[in-house]
Amino acid sequence: MADSAQPTIITVHSQRLDALTAEAQARTWKTVLAITGQQPVDAPKSTEALVAALATCVISGIQRESTAAGLQVDDVRVSASGTRVMNGNGPLLTNLKVDVLVTSPEPEEKLHPILEALDHNGTVTNTLKLGQSIEIHYQIVAAAEEKMQSIG
Repeated sequence: MADSAQPTIITVHSQRLDALTAEAQARTWKTVLAITGQQPVDAPKSTEALVAALATCVISGIQRESTAAGLQVDDVRVSASGTRVMNGNGPLLTNLKVDVLVTSPEPEEKLHPILEALDHNGTVTNTLKLGQSIEIHYQIVAAAEEKMQSIG
């Protein structure tokens, strides 16, 4: 079993597919995300994917903590939202809200400690709450030029 104190590097690769979408891949999982406000109906925007990651992180925390406590949880449904606003530095996602519905035969007092700790027992919740910095490194590669050959 891996030591939980050891850092784990999470890597996702993304590549633009066309003017509207990009493909993101982690391990063998792939999904298409919209890169403009004119996205196809079936492709979420990256901000929606971030809110989805928050919702899924909450479910993961409930699953992990209830299992560790030996508590039965039959179903978890999460609705997460955020408000996209423009500020002086560009777009920002604010007012993140999460509503959780847990179905369980367990007494409420046994589930309350798990649910009350949701804002700090997950990777995504902690990352968003603490406002982690983001380093962006870039490289520019010149597009291959087609060689024109004169005929004649």
